[in-house]
Amino acid sequence: MFREIYSKIIVSILAVIGAMLVLQSSLNQLKLRALVSEATSSRLQIAAANIEASIVRADALGFAMDEMAGLQDLIDRERARDTTIAQIQIVTPVGTPLLTTGSQAMPEDERAQVMRRVLGSGDRMTRLDIGDRLYTGRLLYDSSDAVMGAVVITTPTEVYLSQANAAFQRMTQANMLIFGMIAVLLLPFIVVQFSGARHAYLALDPQSVDDPDPARAQTADTKALQSVIAQGNAVYAETEAELDALMRDDTQGLEKSA
Repeated sequence: MFREIYSKIIVSILAVIGAMLVLQSSLNQLKLRALVSEATSSRLQIAAANIEASIVRADALGFAMDEMAGLQDLIDRERARDTTIAQIQIVTPVGTPLLTTGSQAMPEDERAQVMRRVLGSGDRMTRLDIGDRLYTGRLLYDSSDAVMGAVVITTPTEVYLSQANAAFQRMTQANMLIFGMIAVLLLPFIVVQFSGARHAYLALDPQSVDDPDPARAQTADTKALQSVIAQGNAVYAETEAELDALMRDDTQGLEKSA
């Protein structure tokens, strides 16, 4: 019987711990993707900053972005310098592309969302992770501190998801090791913690007295507990007898006085 009780307790505890580890793994996976995405976007901001510096210098000389000579060559070089970049776009304040490099075009169903995030958030540097693509934006300001456009860099998420997945696999292996260690240590812990309940059950079970079954044989603790229970029963019986005697004496006294 106690084996069944121990098994249910252990299975219940392991199920709770397993559910907690699975939930923690899911949260870690989301967190890892966000962290790797942020690190990748921060690295791409270096290329966007180089483009911004050239445009700002040209603006200081009185040239508009569409009048700047060599801007196309500049964004071509920045893309060639980093093979993870799929596309670089320079857009106007309303999101119209001025210059583009890269063969992978921005999907039309994502363009409005990207431009709203890059141009409408008011943040100088932005990041947007959508499905298979990571968009990194950087606003461009003219000499009067007005927005004159933005640089938008597109990167496939598979570039950095492989790193996140590798880290997630290592964390999953660590969680499995932790689960295995808990399972090994839990059995003796449960047996020791619930030994008192086992002795109490055997002491209260009349069938356990002189039982030939070793699994049910009384231990010294069980016999000691049974002895204490027997003493308590004897004291209770003695007290009950004294109360009955007192009640009989009271009854007889009332009858005599009547």
